[in-house]
Amino acid sequence: MAGAGAPRVSRDASQTVTIAPAEGTPHTATVIGPIHGLGDTNMGWADAAMHIHSQLPHVKFVLPNAPVVPVTLNGGMAMPSWYDITSLDDRTVQPCAGIEESRATVTALIEAEVAAGLAHDRIVVGGFSQGGAVSLFTGLQYPHALGGVLCMSGYLAAQEKFELSPAAAATPVAHFHGSDDPTVRIEWARRSAEHLRAAGVKEYALKEYESLGHSASMEEIADVVAWLQTRLPPP
Repeated sequence: MAGAGAPRVSRDASQTVTIAPAEGTPHTATVIGPIHGLGDTNMGWADAAMHIHSQLPHVKFVLPNAPVVPVTLNGGMAMPSWYDITSLDDRTVQPCAGIEESRATVTALIEAEVAAGLAHDRIVVGGFSQGGAVSLFTGLQYPHALGGVLCMSGYLAAQEKFELSPAAAATPVAHFHGSDDPTVRIEWARRSAEHLRAAGVKEYALKEYESLGHSASMEEIADVVAWLQTRLPPP
């Protein structure tokens, strides 16, 4: 599949960007994401998605956009956000108003892929920071086991609202996080991993990157590609 042509890139009325396999390359798996973080848009991850797609030409990438809403941390000013953040304190215990609506948005994208004929285990949901949090919150409450959940520099938000679905306990999770992240502290990632393992997630891998802050490195993206290749191999 190394000789696959250029992917088909489109944007719909909701500004969701889709990177689909090239003409003639069978579409056999989908990644919902990478879902962007607070204050960003899907275009912030479009280049990374194109790079990852080049290594997995049979995979479609669907990149949604967060709604522009007031954010308490931002003094109530509106910005792209998947849920409200009230302070810089531990966000795993914040109310995260709006996260259920974002969960519904991502679930609808998963359901669209299933309706198009994909098996649940050929779908991965993943994202960065807030997008990673939404991925955990959505993918691990989904009523079927997915191909995986990918979380980069994220955490389990709104723990009091979260309930692991019995089927999702079998969904593998890959969590990549910088050890020097000042925005989403590594302690939150570790606690999220501990909480989800204790809740029943059978496979939760947390990899830490020394000296990496709140961003993604080339080493991390290479690890993401390698993990996706194991979860969504070509048919």
